[in-house]
Amino acid sequence: MTIAESPETNTSSGATHSDDSLLAAIEVLAGPPELAERLRHALKGEPEQLFHAHIGARLVRAGLSTEESDRVQQVMQALAAAASWWPAGRQRVQSPADLAALATPLLARREQEELHVAVVDGRNGLLGLHQVYVGTATGTSVRIAELLRPVVEGGGVGFALVHNHPSGDPEPSEEDLRLTAEVVAAARLLDLEFLDHLVIGRGRWASIRSQRPSIWAATAAPD
Repeated sequence: MTIAESPETNTSSGATHSDDSLLAAIEVLAGPPELAERLRHALKGEPEQLFHAHIGARLVRAGLSTEESDRVQQVMQALAAAASWWPAGRQRVQSPADLAALATPLLARREQEELHVAVVDGRNGLLGLHQVYVGTATGTSVRIAELLRPVVEGGGVGFALVHNHPSGDPEPSEEDLRLTAEVVAAARLLDLEFLDHLVIGRGRWASIRSQRPSIWAATAAPD
């Protein structure tokens, strides 16, 4: 079982239509008329601010009423809860692009670094995408056993790692490469297929396996 290689980095441009759709949906859910237009001005063309943990306070500082700001924050929290619960059929992860399509909406706009494990069955069907670590904007400390636990407990045959760079630049760091090598070695010991390690940036993503296939070719992690 393998995950097909793709170009090392994928790019996409921001979608103004999608931003407008998000603001319009919030207006419908929150209630006040013309809220979308006021949000557009308050956010100064950066709707990703809506995903910040304390967006209500930011909107008050930007001129919205306390009631409007509180309702917007409640809407965003409800949307996050619904998105995490919403059931979906088992998806196939056949390429890095497939995994990036699943992870980018979840991770691209996060303020903190998050590390997730995508667990797959023997036919690359996605069994689950598990958040394992949440760190600071400068990184996170990782235990290999915690990364592999969801794979073993979930009956997975293979897995991939996905994490974001809050800076928006998906270029893998030396720490990312070191972690990848350690996971390659650990996965071999447990007879698990480590498919790839994706880094999600702002509108771009990178596949470490495509960039550094030598890590998978090595018989052991470097010292």
